[in-house]
Amino acid sequence: MLNSQAKRIFISYKRNASPDESVAVQIFQALSQQHKVFIDQTMSVGTRWAERIEAEIRQADFLITFLSALSTSSEMVVAEIETAHHLAKSQSGRPIILPVRLAYQEPFLYPLSAYLNGINWAFWKDAEDTPRLIAELLQAVSGGALAISEEKSKADLLQISQPSPLPRPFPSAQPVSLEMPEGTMESQSAFYVERSSDALTLETIERQGVTITIKGPRQMGKSSLLIRTIHTAVNAGKRVALLDFQLFDKAALYQFNMKLHIIGRSQLLSLNSHEPPV
Repeated sequence: MLNSQAKRIFISYKRNASPDESVAVQIFQALSQQHKVFIDQTMSVGTRWAERIEAEIRQADFLITFLSALSTSSEMVVAEIETAHHLAKSQSGRPIILPVRLAYQEPFLYPLSAYLNGINWAFWKDAEDTPRLIAELLQAVSGGALAISEEKSKADLLQISQPSPLPRPFPSAQPVSLEMPEGTMESQSAFYVERSSDALTLETIERQGVTITIKGPRQMGKSSLLIRTIHTAVNAGKRVALLDFQLFDKAALYQFNMKLHIIGRSQLLSLNSHEPPV
């Protein structure tokens, strides 16, 4: 039964993935006894899916997101986290994002790293961890904090994969491990398909005083090329600062645009003041 202290919770996870879906459903069932919890499995046929998802995140007090090796490359999961991140800036910190790593100990790749590295995490190892995770999430929803918060504890949890010095086995000895065909790819991914413009971009970034613009429709590999370009710049000895204007709220972008407008007008007036009279 819901009480007056009940919170609105949105559960973000990758459907049809294991253990993501089973853990998400168990958490939904446990938290629904005390709180108003939304999971996309409860939507009826004919619902405007995208609009309903955004509306539920907007109303939520908390967004619990389950992150496994599969879900971190899911565009839908990343989009839900991004939506919650931007809404929190304009809604007094709501919804609060509660990330749960599902036996996943790799560092978050960008853009998840920008959204999640600075906040607390929870960690689930296997099915025996589920009761503890439920208790931890209930405590967090009631005003507590997730267990993994300090930089040291996060560093102790993470395990960065190192390439093996041994030669790879033949396919007959070991099945091929494939990446999910979605999301941003790592700079050294063996499945990245290079295009003619890639070589030009990577060659240009090694020069001094150049500007590169990468343009293209959605899901054409712009973010993956950006990651490869950054990697090339670092290897060339350059210091890299990555600014994502999608992380800026509307007020900050408005002020930035106004400053550019003012600077542009002042430069124009300065040029006009030095022009000879006609």
